[in-house]
Amino acid sequence: MSQGGGFYPNSSPFNQSQASPGGASGETKRTELSRSVRPLTLAQVNKAHQAHTDAEWILEGNEVGQVTVIGHVVDISEQTTNVLYTLEDGTGKVEARRWREQNTEEDVDKWGDIQVNQVIRVTGHLKAFGNRKYINAVNIRPSEDPHEIYFHMMDALTVSLSLHNGMPNGTPIGQKSPSAYTAQSSGMANNDMAEYKHLPPLQREIIRVLLSQPEHDEGGVHVGVVAKAVQKEGVTGASISDALDALMDGGQIFTTSDDAHFQVSR
Repeated sequence: MSQGGGFYPNSSPFNQSQASPGGASGETKRTELSRSVRPLTLAQVNKAHQAHTDAEWILEGNEVGQVTVIGHVVDISEQTTNVLYTLEDGTGKVEARRWREQNTEEDVDKWGDIQVNQVIRVTGHLKAFGNRKYINAVNIRPSEDPHEIYFHMMDALTVSLSLHNGMPNGTPIGQKSPSAYTAQSSGMANNDMAEYKHLPPLQREIIRVLLSQPEHDEGGVHVGVVAKAVQKEGVTGASISDALDALMDGGQIFTTSDDAHFQVSR
């Protein structure tokens, strides 16, 4: 199912870091996870926090870039420059804000005519003003499939459990021994990797991580799970980005439901 807009086509979510808004002095660099899109429940949105107002958002020890949520619209507050939607999904309540276009026709064309009692998907960045947290929307669309909200809940749970507990095959994320470059995933035959022996070590390990998913999960593996699985000393976000881009360029992997999920081309 489509997860709406707000993605970064033609590049991996681990592309080169971007500077945060502001002048050259005191400028901070965003890490690569800030370019990925993570599915969250509204309860998880409420649990996300910042160390300070300019810091990245953190949830359960992991940085959160863009988020995508689904919720039932219970209130709409229209302002001169923006529209504020109050969403509920059974786990919590969150506000989503989007900015008006220059004229009414452009506004409706881009954002649609969202009404109270609709179920919508919102993709955007977490923001805070005073003590109020909200999603600064880059895409809003109605959820027309009645099953989408259930898929989304399972997707959010899968990503959270994978980031917290490790890969589904039981290998803890970040396990230091044996080396991520030499370890064989449990139950994986050596010949599964034979066709990739010509690749550089990091690219081979990314392939190994993707193939380690049960039945090579058709939904793809979230970029955050891949990053943590291959994480070790000397492996940077930039090198992961380059490896993912090289694998996509070579046709060994492809993106699935969005630009943050990857699968092996087989």
